[in-house]
Amino acid sequence: MKIRQAQTSATYLLPDPGELDQRIVIRRRVDVPADDFGVTPTYPEQIRTWAKKAQPGAAAYQGSVQIENRVTHYFTIRFRRGITADHEVLHDDIFYRVKRVRDLNGKRRFLLIECEALGTDNGSDYAAESIFTR
Repeated sequence: MKIRQAQTSATYLLPDPGELDQRIVIRRRVDVPADDFGVTPTYPEQIRTWAKKAQPGAAAYQGSVQIENRVTHYFTIRFRRGITADHEVLHDDIFYRVKRVRDLNGKRRFLLIECEALGTDNGSDYAAESIFTR
């Protein structure tokens, strides 16, 4: 397909069969008041599904950092309604905050979930021991 100057959005390649090979949990986070005047997270909805995990390129990551809306990972899943920024993704004991959800090519077949890595359940950062953060 020839890309024209008037085309305003990119056309994304749909995942090939077998590419949705990572098991993830998508859950809606609701903070409820705690006894110590803080909040306690609860998860009333959980969805277990297969996903394709990818990282953005250097230019896309740098652009997201500059506008203070950091995106560290993409998850592609089969289309589902109701996934919003109130949800978080759990994959390999690492939590990801959902930043944006996009319908891939507007076909209602796949969703592209843009996320920011938050760290593990015990509060440690997943990249704390990386040579790039020392």
